[in-house]
Amino acid sequence: MKLNVIKDEGKELVVEFEINDFTFPELLASKLLENDDVEFAGVSRDHPETGKPQLTIKTAKKKPADALSKALEDLEESTDTLKGAVGKGAKGK
Repeated sequence: MKLNVIKDEGKELVVEFEINDFTFPELLASKLLENDDVEFAGVSRDHPETGKPQLTIKTAKKKPADALSKALEDLEESTDTLKGAVGKGAKGK
């Protein structure tokens, strides 16, 4: 999945996803909000019909890119755990 950096200034990062679906960006914003240093994480788009999802991250102290990396790692870990649970359930049948 390709991301375009729209704004990267101090404690604010805005990235645009090269997709039209909001599912993953919203999931990522939700995961970001679990981080105590993240003051704001939200998804928007410039135009309702043609705009691509944009994720805005604002942090208190750390770099927003670091918070984004951590959220992505956490999501990957969660999906790996889920895959393991599903795999074990399928073997038991």
